[in-house]
Amino acid sequence: MLNRYLRPFVFSLAFTGRVLAAPPKTVPVIPVVSKITAYGDLVDPGLNRDSCSSSLWSTNKMLWVCRDTQQVLSNGTIGPNSIVNSASFSAMPNPPNDPQQLLLNSPESFGHVFYAMEPDECGQGLCENGICYPGLCSDGSRWVGWPDTGPVVTFRGSLGVVNAYAFITQQHLSGLSVLNTTGYELYHVTSGIDLEGNILPSTTKHIDSFWTSTQIGYGSAASVVHDGFAYLYGATPNRKLAVARAVLMGLVPSLEDPSVYEYYVNGTWTRTAPVSTDPTIVLPNTSAIQGTIYYSPKWESFVSIGGDGFPDANFLISTSPKAEGPWSAPTQFYSGAVGNGSLGAYSAVAHPGLTDGTGDYIFLTWTKTHPDVNGRDVYEQPLVRVDWE
Repeated sequence: MLNRYLRPFVFSLAFTGRVLAAPPKTVPVIPVVSKITAYGDLVDPGLNRDSCSSSLWSTNKMLWVCRDTQQVLSNGTIGPNSIVNSASFSAMPNPPNDPQQLLLNSPESFGHVFYAMEPDECGQGLCENGICYPGLCSDGSRWVGWPDTGPVVTFRGSLGVVNAYAFITQQHLSGLSVLNTTGYELYHVTSGIDLEGNILPSTTKHIDSFWTSTQIGYGSAASVVHDGFAYLYGATPNRKLAVARAVLMGLVPSLEDPSVYEYYVNGTWTRTAPVSTDPTIVLPNTSAIQGTIYYSPKWESFVSIGGDGFPDANFLISTSPKAEGPWSAPTQFYSGAVGNGSLGAYSAVAHPGLTDGTGDYIFLTWTKTHPDVNGRDVYEQPLVRVDWE
């Protein structure tokens, strides 16, 4: 399995990142569901976790990054405060003839924030019973570092060595109302030699406001690596997507240098980064509601899977011969159960890293909630496998 992910980086070293690809398909693919298999909910003992997304980290090991994470107390109820994000590993899921719940393993104790907050974002946060909650401010507001997608992996080596990047929105909230969005931070995510898989990757905030508040947060909404490029998607003000691409050069490609980026503007790739309000960057038939984009060898197409928005878990799919489009009109192919908590259902995402890479099937999760005895929302994240005809 590993070779299929290393191939783009071998090519990028030999051809300075630009790979001659076969002519793209011109007829839109119409996906047809063959079978649905339920795997129960994601399991992370002792933690109540919201909206997990994933990246294939190394052979047969997934990295999961999640939003608000709370402690499950000894009596089974949910703790009162949240840390803004957390991470776990998992193995690969069982085959569909033996579907089992997928166990997420969190090597770090509760309170470990994966994407750290800055001091001017109430970085230490309020502390209670020996646990601090970064981002939680004394006035009741909070800064959040909520990941919408897993890190972009640019290199996988032997013995668990991995190089990746994450683009995280800098956002200040009161309740769920946005007070301010100051930009998008670039984190460097790396794993050293870890034969046992018991050490979470280290994260370093490499560049503060890599994208400014007047630019698109490329990479914060979705990303896909294909043919020597990292394609990075971000939300436009009208909740559509725009796309940039970074050429992957060298043995360990980096996303830190702005000179490796191009932006899709007015139907062509350009080196000049547009402002977020430029109407010519909008990709028709796309949505910035949380979702996933990946490449399917089965269909020789890019695939976008996401939801139709809170409070439902209706999954929509569209395809495109190229990362920049044209994208087919989204069609619904699955509807997930909705919880009876205050938040219903949301965060409909796909997990291509859980598959064998053929494109014959895909795994989905979404978040739904139910109240505990104290009325606090408990997050549930069902996992299902969708096989295509």
